[in-house]
Amino acid sequence: MAIAPMSTSEALALARLRQWCYDRLQLNGARTVDYQRHGWQQRNSATFDARLVRVIDFERAMSTLNADEQAALILTHRDRERAHRVAIALRCSERKLSYLLQNARRKLAHTLDRLDLL
Repeated sequence: MAIAPMSTSEALALARLRQWCYDRLQLNGARTVDYQRHGWQQRNSATFDARLVRVIDFERAMSTLNADEQAALILTHRDRERAHRVAIALRCSERKLSYLLQNARRKLAHTLDRLDLL
């Protein structure tokens, strides 16, 4: 299955999806601050709080999508599963999955833009 061409806002939405994945991983591992750096460096707590806010805001935007759209985006773009396996997981055809992904990217981009998170 070929991924349909996407607009700039959809590409930015996917970048936010990947940033959300990285931020969640860092928060789950309690890695909000890196204390292993050598030398004195002023640490600004606002930069670490920003990670929490980004995760919360993105999850709020993702919650506007239905469950199939969320699963399709996460399995395809975060976990990089093949279309055939994602279609099996969602119990749909690969053709329907391609439409589902395109609509999910478009909805996510619109929601992120509306919330000024894009």
